[in-house]
Amino acid sequence: MNAGKPAAVVTAVTRIPAPVRDVWRVLVAFDQYTQWHPVLALDAKPGQAVAGAELPARVSDGTAEQSVTMRIVEVAAPARLVWEGGSLDTVLGRHSFVLTAEPDGTTEFTDSEEFFGAGAAGIRPEAGRLRAEYARYGAALRARVEELSG
Repeated sequence: MNAGKPAAVVTAVTRIPAPVRDVWRVLVAFDQYTQWHPVLALDAKPGQAVAGAELPARVSDGTAEQSVTMRIVEVAAPARLVWEGGSLDTVLGRHSFVLTAEPDGTTEFTDSEEFFGAGAAGIRPEAGRLRAEYARYGAALRARVEELSG
């Protein structure tokens, strides 16, 4: 996809006290997101972390539920996963997850989304709220990794 420059970008960084491989294993266990992710349920099987795979999903904020489909556009195991969802006619989000091994054996988890399309500029006023949400997702991932490691 060549959509030009994003109209908005939201990023949150979380330190996870576990090696990259442990974090990656939880991140790509798509069928288990309901066990840790606060709003995202993926209707996918393990092993679908390949470019071109489509991930049907449900996003629920506790009051409403929306069905979406994400398409994986990049996988560089165990360091980077990128998926897209939406449409340039409205809003297309390109969501990336980057895992960086730190010298102390922990993982820096960067959750970032770029927004493109006709309605993407409308995301800018929501950026602060979205950043807090993405930090909450990172904390939930950290808790899940710690639960499985401990």
